[in-house]
Amino acid sequence: MIVACIQVRLNSKRLPKKATLKLKGKEIFMHVVERIQQSKLIEKVIVCTSHNKGDQEIIDICKKNKIEFFAGDEDDVTKRFIDAVKKYDPDHIVRSTGENPCVSYEFIDLAIKKHLSDKSDYTTTDELPRGMRVEIINFDFLKNLHKKLINPKTEYLTWYLDRPDKWKVNKVSVPKEIKRINYRVTIDTKEDFEVVKKIYDSLYKTKPIDSYKIIKFLDKNTKIASINKDVEQKSHEDFKEKIDIRTFEELKNEY
Repeated sequence: MIVACIQVRLNSKRLPKKATLKLKGKEIFMHVVERIQQSKLIEKVIVCTSHNKGDQEIIDICKKNKIEFFAGDEDDVTKRFIDAVKKYDPDHIVRSTGENPCVSYEFIDLAIKKHLSDKSDYTTTDELPRGMRVEIINFDFLKNLHKKLINPKTEYLTWYLDRPDKWKVNKVSVPKEIKRINYRVTIDTKEDFEVVKKIYDSLYKTKPIDSYKIIKFLDKNTKIASINKDVEQKSHEDFKEKIDIRTFEELKNEY
């Protein structure tokens, strides 16, 4: 069984409550839900938020739209995911975040197939625009890793999952028509929102926009694509003093 976990909170600093900003009358994170539901291989989609009162709006929106949700640990996102899906005991989970309303449902099924055929621990890509990617994670691997981490209390799962020197990591190639690492369609800032809003205002009718159409739109509208080109993406280097991605075993081997 494969379950999608959409990580959503309302504590963003650069663009407050970004997940509930609206595109064509619908909350950003609900567009994420809608797009992930297009996958033919995902059997359950769960919005994973926290039990903090500040995230109650997420729960209310999910209830109103009859979307499954889970409110769990505020800081330890891996624990939140594990707790959210344990009743289903999935083989793999698909991780996305609530600020990615252009997440590529076409890539999801491509990545799942590669993940399964290669028996990977962790699968993603570096070739899609930021905001279109997802991560496929073997659930047993995630549970075991969570027990071994020195500091599991972080929302930045990618930094300790994307370690090809430690785990079986699979980086999937995508068709050249959508291979655009220079574009940015995630929403962290006002500039990001402006770009994605222009995409939605131009292309969204009632059904999720084809990822290929999103890329074509940005290819044709270079001024729009460049609006958020100077937005800096957070990296582990920015937080390495605060967030230790090592396991206890690695720490032991250092002494």
